[in-house]
Amino acid sequence: MSFRDDLLGQKLTPKPVSEFGIKGRKEVYLDGKNCGVLIDRKSRYLRKDANGFLDLKHALEKHQGQSLKGWVLLRTAPLCSKAKTLLEDAGVHIEKVE
Repeated sequence: MSFRDDLLGQKLTPKPVSEFGIKGRKEVYLDGKNCGVLIDRKSRYLRKDANGFLDLKHALEKHQGQSLKGWVLLRTAPLCSKAKTLLEDAGVHIEKVE
């Protein structure tokens, strides 16, 4: 199974970002080589949000001591084209899911 399937199938437990020294009430999903977020909101996913995810990913990589593949899965949020470009350039997999 892939990380995406595990995340959507609720086989992974979300962890608060505060466990990794980051402020906020967000949750992140982790397995050995991947980190990801599931966005379920009505407002647009903006470049500011993408930068926040990249900061989170770097903090997790520092905490884990290894590089991680990033995943951003959007349920209902529209995606800003600038955010999409930024994440794709950083090698983060971004996808709309139902």
